[in-house]
Amino acid sequence: MYGNILTNLNMYKIKPFVLNSFYQLKRMRTMKKLIFTTILFISMGTMVFAQKDNSKKGHKTPEEKAKHLTDVLEKKLTLTADQKTKIYAISLDGLKQVKASHVEGQKPDKEKVKAELAKRDVQISAVLNDSQRKLYQDWKAEKMKSMKKHGKKGSDKTQ
Repeated sequence: MYGNILTNLNMYKIKPFVLNSFYQLKRMRTMKKLIFTTILFISMGTMVFAQKDNSKKGHKTPEEKAKHLTDVLEKKLTLTADQKTKIYAISLDGLKQVKASHVEGQKPDKEKVKAELAKRDVQISAVLNDSQRKLYQDWKAEKMKSMKKHGKKGSDKTQ
């Protein structure tokens, strides 16, 4: 196709700068296609990664959350095996009650969550000895300070 055009241009003795502009137009069209395709692939890749990140955020089961809380408290407070099993059971029970009261697709009722959290804290404090109870209160205060600093609402991440 382009060969015929070039022959016709040579036949009419068209000057070389016209031929040069013809090649430039052809290159510009090719570059536009290349740039558009590159932008398209980059935006599609960005959308894929954005969707993957949202699917991973904070969808742990109550069992996983209770295990995590128990592990953290074990490291902070040096719990005995008996204390560890009791705290796991208390946490699991509280988290299951919060999940049971939560209606899918709606935000959880803050009052119920706070009440359950307070109940869980009282039960956990009852299991601990005096020195562990002091460390537990300090850990909760530190956690609250950290959450306020980072702008998170609520008092405990394990809810």
